[in-house]
Amino acid sequence: MTEILNVGILALVITLFGLSLGFGLLRIQER
Repeated sequence: MTEILNVGILALVITLFGLSLGFGLLRIQER
């Protein structure tokens, strides 16, 4: 149960980081 929770949190963090990184790259390209 704890392992599944840890994997879920890790996946969520990676997803959020990827989205923020992609959003940052898009904003840089707009300039």
